[in-house]
Parts: sequence; structure tokens; C-alpha cells
Amino acid sequence: MEINGDVVDLPIGWRFQPTDEELLCSYLAKKVGCGPLPAQVIKEIDATEFFSKHPWDLVDSLSKEENIETEWYFFIHGAGYLHGKMKKNRRVGDENGIGYWRSIGKEDPIYDGDGNVYATKIYSTYFLAKPNGQIKKLKKTHWKMEELRLLNFHSTREDDENLHEEEWVVARITRGNDERL
Repeated sequence: MEINGDVVDLPIGWRFQPTDEELLCSYLAKKVGCGPLPAQVIKEIDATEFFSKHPWDLVDSLSKEENIETEWYFFIHGAGYLHGKMKKNRRVGDENGIGYWRSIGKEDPIYDGDGNVYATKIYSTYFLAKPNGQIKKLKKTHWKMEELRLLNFHSTREDDENLHEEEWVVARITRGNDERL
């Protein structure tokens, strides 16, 4: 497996399948706080690059053997949140678009042990755009994404003025049994 340009050798049969809590506490909180990660197994990518590619183009380079994996993870930098809000549809590709990530519903709160909301999760489905890129003519695919983000994370950086533009999220992308859709 190649992550952030480094080849990571994992034991035979090992699968990275963390819970939401593990993703948030052991990975995302440490990523945002510049702490050491338990393992370098989540690809880091800028939102501009992430939302310029079809899901297959994002995950092809992460799988040693084609079509065996069905779940991938990304740290996305600048993921499109602006003060806790995001667009319902996020165009993928150029101005004509090759598709859209469409969010399903509202952000779901994630609670800590004391019952306080400390993170949110939003679900999205990938839709292929018709040749003219019109949002009303989309074909639903089997690609799904869950984005998790921390709330009220206090940065230790002195330059917090543009912090919302530099927000990190962790995304879990899954695919169904479709052929390259």
C-alpha cells in the first residue's frame, strides 16, 4: 500500500477498519493537533485535488491488487466547510463537471462519553453528471462517503485568522459492486 508517497508494508490479512471514535480521537484529533499518528495509513489530500477526481482515480493508486478493496480513508485539507456549513452538492472535475458528491441529510452529531457533541458526520453519494454537466441529469453510483469533522477544536497556532479554510476532515469512501461507476 502506498500512502503519502511512502510504501507501507502491512501484515498479511491486516485491514484498517477503524470505528468513528478511533478515526476522530486517534487520527483526526492528532492530525489537527500536529500530534503523532498511531500509523501512517490515511492518505493526505487537498480538497481541490480530492474534488477534481472521480472516486476511482482517487483510490486506484492505493490498492495493490485491483478491485479487492472496498473502503479507503483520506485526510482532506480545506474540505469545503465554512463556519460549520457545507454545500449540498460538490462538483467533481472542471466547470463542466464529471460528477457530484451529494450530501444526504444533515450532519449527524457524534457524542462523547459525557453526552456532549464533539464531532459531526455527513453522508454523501457520488453521482455521475450527464455530458453537459447539468445537476438535474445525474446518474447515481455505488460510491459513498462519510466525512467526519471535529467541533470546537482549539488550535495552538498563533495564526488562527484563516483556520476555517485550513480545516481537516477525515473521509471514509466505500464502493458497491458497480463496474467503475
